[in-house]
Amino acid sequence: MRALGLVIAAAGLALAPAAQRPDVLIEREGATAALRGSRGDLIFPPATAATYSVENWLLADGDDRDADALPETSAFRCDPLGCIGRVKGKTVALVREVGALEEDCRVADIVVAPFTVGKHCRAARVIVDRLMLKEKGAHALYIEGLSIRTETVAKARGNRPWAKPIENK
Repeated sequence: MRALGLVIAAAGLALAPAAQRPDVLIEREGATAALRGSRGDLIFPPATAATYSVENWLLADGDDRDADALPETSAFRCDPLGCIGRVKGKTVALVREVGALEEDCRVADIVVAPFTVGKHCRAARVIVDRLMLKEKGAHALYIEGLSIRTETVAKARGNRPWAKPIENK
């Protein structure tokens, strides 16, 4: 019986690195996001605070970096209006101010905004805004060739009577 347990444990350890990890992570309020770097590590915009989300993303990713000591250099290019990053050939815009929305919507495949975007952003393939985050919670995006698959907290949790609906504070 122990031998069978060892075989199962070994199989689990062997398959663990093969599990697909998200390419983009977006916290429930849209203020923080991370991209999967070319080496497989999570990359954060410069000056990202060590929030609960960041600490847990690193922990879940098996990354032992200290969330308080993330490097200041980043694959993101940022200005006061937001940040632009690339992952697997897709452009991701983290929009901080409404004034950047028009331009970011033209150039980005994925737009993340902590405010409601509405119908102003037709060119982006995926929009994660305040309304989506309020309805579905934190998002994980998986880029698979030309497609972008979205997983959310609400979808993973399911509709359970004991769980409160997702909503922002």
